[in-house]
Amino acid sequence: MQTSEFPLEIPRSQKSQLSITQQRWQQALTQMEIKPEIGIGELKFGMKKAEVKKILGNPDSEKPDKEDKNRILLTYNKHRIRLTFYKDENNRLGYILTSNPNLIYNGTNIINANIDFIKNEVFNNIINNWEIDDYPSFTAHFNEKFWMNLDSEFETVTSFELGVPFENDDEYKWPK
Repeated sequence: MQTSEFPLEIPRSQKSQLSITQQRWQQALTQMEIKPEIGIGELKFGMKKAEVKKILGNPDSEKPDKEDKNRILLTYNKHRIRLTFYKDENNRLGYILTSNPNLIYNGTNIINANIDFIKNEVFNNIINNWEIDDYPSFTAHFNEKFWMNLDSEFETVTSFELGVPFENDDEYKWPK
């Protein structure tokens, strides 16, 4: 398994001020496991903002999405993660974007890995087709079934996005 050196250690003097859940999340951030159709680590689609804040604490920013007034964005800079909550779905967590180098799937680090290796060797057990869109500064690799996106530059994964998938045209497939 690949490991990443990413400074997430909290000074000993501040550890006693964290809730047990926040301490567990700090440990979980050293290996953020992707759970397709469910979420990442302890973050599960369908959670409310208050539940997420119990795990991660207060975000660095909380603001409406400029492109969609129905969405609220919570950004945690230190953890390199942005969470989207859908107002029209009872303010539930519906989308996760991260560039945290501790993101893993089946024991393999995703961020900074070769895009072809990740698509063909790591996710090949669940995904065999990706829609590819080339942009001037990056390439997006998207799978609609799992509502999963890998962005790459120079053949290297730079960010990962996971959304709650659709049950049908009108409903999301919220995890149970």
